[in-house]
Amino acid sequence: MKYGPLWQDIFISSKNFLEIKCVSELTSRQKYIRFVGIKRLALAKFVVHKYAKTNPKNEILYVVAISIALYEEQRYPEYTLVNQAVECLKHSYNKKIVAFGNFILRKIFADPDLFKYKLNWEQIRWNAPLWWINHLKKQVEDSHLQNVLMASLSQHPPLNVRLNKPQYINQLSTDLRKINRKIVQVSSHGVSVVPPCDLTQMSSFKKGLVSIQDLSSQRIIDLIRPKSTDNLLDICAAPGGKSLAIATNRKCRLFSNDKSKTRLKMLEKEIVRIREHLVTIPKITSFNPLVPKQLDALLSLASTGFDYIILDAPCSCSGIQRRHPEVPWTKTRQQLATLVTMQSKLLDACWQILKNGGILIYCTCSIFYNEGEGQVVKFLKRRKNVNRKSAPGLIYPTIGKDYFLKYKLENKFDNTELNYIGNDGFFYAMLEKQESS
Repeated sequence: MKYGPLWQDIFISSKNFLEIKCVSELTSRQKYIRFVGIKRLALAKFVVHKYAKTNPKNEILYVVAISIALYEEQRYPEYTLVNQAVECLKHSYNKKIVAFGNFILRKIFADPDLFKYKLNWEQIRWNAPLWWINHLKKQVEDSHLQNVLMASLSQHPPLNVRLNKPQYINQLSTDLRKINRKIVQVSSHGVSVVPPCDLTQMSSFKKGLVSIQDLSSQRIIDLIRPKSTDNLLDICAAPGGKSLAIATNRKCRLFSNDKSKTRLKMLEKEIVRIREHLVTIPKITSFNPLVPKQLDALLSLASTGFDYIILDAPCSCSGIQRRHPEVPWTKTRQQLATLVTMQSKLLDACWQILKNGGILIYCTCSIFYNEGEGQVVKFLKRRKNVNRKSAPGLIYPTIGKDYFLKYKLENKFDNTELNYIGNDGFFYAMLEKQESS
């Protein structure tokens, strides 16, 4: 792929820095620049405020963060980065601000302690606002777990892949060998690509043989084993990872619902890509379960209620911070509180349309207690007709040796391979509905 000038990619990446909705429209280099830049946002804030007398515009902070990250990655020499960053600023700001940016960047790159600040400033180590760090510590009391989380943030997230049929592993392996990549099978359904790459350009991806999905999310396959006549509802389905994991492995009557028609388009596109490999074709619906009439419409799909419901609830995304480093910077305390309330309401709504004897899977990509175990504990207090069944519970983000220790797997891989094997943070609970006494 031919790329434009570096300043242009820095410009586009900085303009879409914390705008998650726009990421899909970026080139692979722009996505990379944005990703590594966000991971150095806290450091950029620290060093800019060290040398600047006034608070600069956010866009300047973003350009500085990108420049620091690319310098740290040793992708470009210092003089190139300063030149291209200044060129980027010229296209948005006046000469005074451009001169300020040039001054700041030269000061930063001349600082011998630039990458040592993270050793003694917690916000840089976590790459998050202080309120987020304090909230996480309060929610995750285990000090070992906090250390694991902090370490994971500095590492590149693994590229985990779901095999849409077990035999497709051979084709994927052949494709990856052509670009000096290898695969490591780490579960019955999943493999890790070592080192990560743009899988979407591979023949096996384009043919729908494989799908990108984290190992934690893939665990839904082993939790649900419906009969062919069972009604299964994925109530907050988009963009569809869990729905399609079920659809490639389990024969049932599957309904994939999401209130966002925009997000459902991603699911529809993915169904087209892997359609010939599906054993179940999902029926797509768009209802808001928190609106009574729309909840009734959902119930009408299954008449007497659903046998299984997957509630992958909207959440803080704290379990995937290393994959989406913008998460702490785009959330507020109030938003987190609102999400917890919404999760509670969604649990109650799902319970209404679940048949007696049915199974509700509650899950989130959060590691916060109040979005996981705490949410379930409160639900059990509200409902007496619940039988809690065995489920993974809290899954914390792992990489390397931590992954194998967590799942008690034998480590047969070298250190290079280990650096790319792991899973995201997640929470699962399985709740069986009993007849009310």
